[in-house]
Amino acid sequence: MIPTILVDDEYMILRGLQKLIDWQELGFDIVSTFQDPNQALQFVRQPQPQLLITDMNMPEIDGPDFIAQVRSAQPDIAIIVLSGYGDFEYVRAGLQNGALDYLRKPVDPDELTAALTKARKELSGVAKRREESALAQQQQLQHVLVTATGYQNTEIMQDLGLQSPDEHVELRVVAILNPDRKLLEAFLARSPAVVGYFWEQQDAILLLSGTWPNVRHWLSTMPAGIGPTRRPVVISPPVMAPAELHRQYTAVLHAGQIAYFYQAADGLVVIPQTAAAPPKLPIPALDWVADQLATMDLNQMEDEMLTLYEQITKQQVSVAYARQLGLVFLMALNSRTHHALPHYEEYVSQINNADTVSGLTKTLGAAILTAKTVQNTNYSASVQQVVDIIQHHYHEPVQITDIADELHLNAVYLGQLFKKETGQTFSQYLADWRINRAKSLLRQGGLDIGLIAEEVGYQNNGYFYKVFKKQVGVSPRVYREQERQIKA
Repeated sequence: MIPTILVDDEYMILRGLQKLIDWQELGFDIVSTFQDPNQALQFVRQPQPQLLITDMNMPEIDGPDFIAQVRSAQPDIAIIVLSGYGDFEYVRAGLQNGALDYLRKPVDPDELTAALTKARKELSGVAKRREESALAQQQQLQHVLVTATGYQNTEIMQDLGLQSPDEHVELRVVAILNPDRKLLEAFLARSPAVVGYFWEQQDAILLLSGTWPNVRHWLSTMPAGIGPTRRPVVISPPVMAPAELHRQYTAVLHAGQIAYFYQAADGLVVIPQTAAAPPKLPIPALDWVADQLATMDLNQMEDEMLTLYEQITKQQVSVAYARQLGLVFLMALNSRTHHALPHYEEYVSQINNADTVSGLTKTLGAAILTAKTVQNTNYSASVQQVVDIIQHHYHEPVQITDIADELHLNAVYLGQLFKKETGQTFSQYLADWRINRAKSLLRQGGLDIGLIAEEVGYQNNGYFYKVFKKQVGVSPRVYREQERQIKA
């Protein structure tokens, strides 16, 4: 719907216009009517109406002057003027000031409909041009920030108003992580402090002008769904020179990556002007970690992994370090299994591409469980294939009959062979694997127990509780609490 206002000093004219046609059917919404053009001017200064239909002969303000003030406040608004038979000079003045069309009183419904059709077409063109202009500006700002030498393009810098910035105006690069796109764009459209913005996948990158108090006020005016109380917002220090734009953009991206990796749900991250001091808590050297792991059994390794990742999550260390630490653990696991850890290359890839710390520790937890199963085992090829399928598909409905069909073996024979070599039936082995995986997730904390049940292959929470208590001796909730008390 196109927001529309009607202005005429005669009440009956306004009332008649509203009833003359079906505005909604034509795509127009009359948001307000005014008899006083001064009140209409105040309303027009808000970014609401797109179409104005106004009388040109009103006592409060001269028609041409009213049109000129409206056009100054809203350059893209479409205007249709109304006139009596003796008001041609007013009509001509209105057209000269950019009115789209004029209608004679009394207004004919067909002529009004034709004028509205013309207005809708004009506004559609305005919206398209505005969209193309905004897209061009986004591409220009992206070039300036993403390219190290982008600031050297004088034409783009001039278009963005950055060629000769006022030395008293502070510029900052801002990232808003994964906001509601439509809500944010509507807010930015009415934010004079925003020099420009573009989208980096799901994140908005902005160039913001203003002193720090101005920035804080701008943050306080953000709608609740996109502000720092609901989404992570990263702000660079002031950009001291155009050549620093790329460096500050890179710093903001790095801080955003850390916020994503450690799964920050909200909060304001302000990058300091100078490099932050090293964290007070020591970050263990990777070589030291490797030496410590060499003397640990698999259960100790798992405890150490959970402890270290809890520590680095608090310190928000670099993503590169977190991944390298994961690879150190994986190499220790592979060494413990005499370099026979199944799916080793797959685990390496998952660690190198981990988007979150929880995803990384989940991969390491799975690798530890895998290492536990291969220690001191020497299975036949068929049984090893069954074990591999369980370890990779335990979260799915896994049946021995389906696996037997896949391996082209008799299900009864495969089940007997599996029990002979592992000492457990297929169902017992699958349940043990699932419960061990659930215990690992419970020790990590954070995940809802119902989600953990689904994660390890139990769609029925009640059945999961029953199996878990039978295997472990306590419920999942009690087990998690016991582990927390041990850590404390």
